[in-house]
Amino acid sequence: MPCTIYSPVVEHPIIESVQTLLPGWSLQLEGESSRWSTARFTSDQGQLTLNSLEFTAPQDRFSKLLLGTSSYFWRREDLPDSDKKELLRFIGGTRWLIGVVGTSERLPEAFFHQVAMGTARQLGGKVFTGTDLITPEPRD
Repeated sequence: MPCTIYSPVVEHPIIESVQTLLPGWSLQLEGESSRWSTARFTSDQGQLTLNSLEFTAPQDRFSKLLLGTSSYFWRREDLPDSDKKELLRFIGGTRWLIGVVGTSERLPEAFFHQVAMGTARQLGGKVFTGTDLITPEPRD
């Protein structure tokens, strides 16, 4: 269930909100809490890893990922041009990528997907599954 959150804002404190979605899970950060590069949540049920990636220079990994994602959606013939333009506009406004990888022998992939969607919702972002860029449903 690896996926990537595309966020229009960089808000490292979002990690505190993720903790509320995973009560009882321990957290280990690489980097400062205000600027972590990797966050690992662990419990006896599994592990969730978040990897942070931001723009550092032209043609860096961040830029190449955005270019690749834009190219992927531009070439999709099943999408109307209006949807492509909306997706490309959103991708162009992305300021932060968060890679999400959950592993567990007990929990379903849907559990980790819900955590990714909840985090993306709070950031005003979308989740890229490798084939689609999904907008989280608003909370009631």
